[in-house]
Amino acid sequence: MIAMNRILCPIDFSPFSERALAYAMKLSASYGAKLQVLHVMPPLPPSATSMLAADSRQQTAHNLRSTVERLRLPNTAVTTELVESADPAARILDAAEAFGADLIVTGSHGRTGVRRVLLGSVVEALLHKSGRPVMTIPSHLDAPPATEVSFSKIVCAVDFSPPSMTGLDYALSIAEETGAQLTLLHVIEMPPELSHPPKPPDYDVAPIRAEAEQACLVKLHALVPEHARDYCIVETAVLEGGVSWQLLRLATARHADLIVLGVNSRNAFDLAFFGSNSKDVIRQAHCPVLVVPAAQAAVMARARHDGATHQGERHVNSHPDG
Repeated sequence: MIAMNRILCPIDFSPFSERALAYAMKLSASYGAKLQVLHVMPPLPPSATSMLAADSRQQTAHNLRSTVERLRLPNTAVTTELVESADPAARILDAAEAFGADLIVTGSHGRTGVRRVLLGSVVEALLHKSGRPVMTIPSHLDAPPATEVSFSKIVCAVDFSPPSMTGLDYALSIAEETGAQLTLLHVIEMPPELSHPPKPPDYDVAPIRAEAEQACLVKLHALVPEHARDYCIVETAVLEGGVSWQLLRLATARHADLIVLGVNSRNAFDLAFFGSNSKDVIRQAHCPVLVVPAAQAAVMARARHDGATHQGERHVNSHPDG
């Protein structure tokens, strides 16, 4: 199973980030995780007097503590941190590293105008550069669950690339832990008949499309370990069209409470992919979106190894010497 022991939630005091904090509180309570709430305030100008600077920091620190206390849930371990920086995304990533965060929870939007902190550019920077999973909470999500967070309907996009396999590992782990219904979606962006030699105008393309769809369904089915089906319901779907549009449409139809995307970060190609697909999903989704970077593949490999070791230990202990 994936670890969910430490959660970092950056806030900027906007309603959007407070919504994300409320959700992070629920996650902290559900997983028994430590929660660190971070605010990155812009650096004060050199012209500011030491007294004015001190008052500004003190007021911001007070706002941070009062926001946390207003949203705090019983039995949650919450700490706060206030830092100054002109590069909030970098400071958030530094804080995640120092805290050892297993997850960063953030709003998908924030303040507008000059004082923006968690608006698009910062969120995008987090998603592009973070080596840790990032969960975005949509600005139009009405409220976090009334009780503990327990994802019951998950949609995971799979394009058979290594990054999407890492996302699938996360989705499977969460689904197994919560007994969720997990839908694996592959989207065929190019009509299958275009990859075949030219055919007469009256040629029936339906068999070509059906064959391509069936081949993808077989590949999706093969990705699911048999033991996973003992703990959760796994469905597969293959659709044709735009990736983000079909993913959002399916998530809405399935009443999904989580979308999982595995992405490759830190290279120019993925920035193009992110702009055309993942970004649209994050902006328009009606549920949280978990973005899992490819760097988490090693984490999942260790988790699988540890799980196999523990299973082996239980098996050995169940057969005493005799």
